[in-house]
Parts: sequence; C-alpha cells; structure tokens
Amino acid sequence: MTLYVNGPSLTFLAEITPLEETSQGDKLLRKMMVYAFPGLRLRGGALTINPNEKALVYSYEQLLNTLSKMRFESLLANFSTTAMELRQAVQQLKSS
Repeated sequence: MTLYVNGPSLTFLAEITPLEETSQGDKLLRKMMVYAFPGLRLRGGALTINPNEKALVYSYEQLLNTLSKMRFESLLANFSTTAMELRQAVQQLKSS
C-alpha cells in the first residue's frame, strides 16, 4: 500500500494484481470490472490501471482538511480490507 499527498488530497494506492498483455489478462480484467460493478464493493474507491507497472490498482482519494485521526484510522482499515478482498477475488476469478 502506498499513501501520497497530492495538493489538498491524500491518495491511497494498493496494487491488486499484475496485468498480462494476453487474452487471459484481458479476461481477468473484464471479470474484475464485472465483480466491482456498480462500485459498491469499492467503498468509494476506484479500480484503475497503472500503465507504468502494468498492474490493476485500487485507489481512494480523501481531502486532507476533512481528516481527523479517527477518520484516517477508519479509512486506512477500510481501504486495507477492501484491497485484501479484491486480491482474494482476483485469485478466485483466475481459477474460474
């Protein structure tokens, strides 16, 4: 997991799975997009592709001025849980 500050925002990033430029990689990406639809499983985050590292990434952005200690701890816990659930989904979808 990576956290970085971009202007007024804090961004959380977690690599979910490397992507292969094959038909299998394309199928997995499609399955993950269907799994995530309509976005409820992402809890306000997004699935994106990091083109530099060829990976599917889960991201979440939060304004810094709205973060309290309690809110940060909650976001961190929820983000970690969601990232782990997405990684588990990838493993299940790879075998299906």
